[in-house]
Amino acid sequence: MLRKRDNTTSTTNNDHQQIDTLIGAHSVITGELSFEGAVRIDGQFEGNIHSSKGGTLIVSEGAKISGEVNVPSLVLHGIIEGNVRASDSLQLGETGCLNGDLEYSVMSLAEGSAINGRCSRIADKVTDTHKATPAVSKETTPVAKHSSNLKEI
Repeated sequence: MLRKRDNTTSTTNNDHQQIDTLIGAHSVITGELSFEGAVRIDGQFEGNIHSSKGGTLIVSEGAKISGEVNVPSLVLHGIIEGNVRASDSLQLGETGCLNGDLEYSVMSLAEGSAINGRCSRIADKVTDTHKATPAVSKETTPVAKHSSNLKEI
């Protein structure tokens, strides 16, 4: 009897997102990669990777990227040698290792993951424009200059 094959299991990650491009485990690619959608790297990539329209980069365990990575979402189980900017989210699995500086918005780290570099959080645009400023009172409250309970250091 014939059945319709379910292709979702072979082309998805753990979040059930469809993988648009797969770089296989025995592949070594050198160059620049710009993409939309989801890309999974199982092999080696030497060069810069960029995505601006909701792209997700998945780096599998055993995979290695040597270059700059600038993507909205990154799931890292392999190794990246270079600076990373994950403008939406970063998930580091227990085998994930980043050797470079990181800019992130939201980050999730599994026990055993490693970041060898500087980390800086990308400030939310809404937060920056609507930062709470402390209220300044025009009235002054007298403050005791000396108290018997306080010691000067």
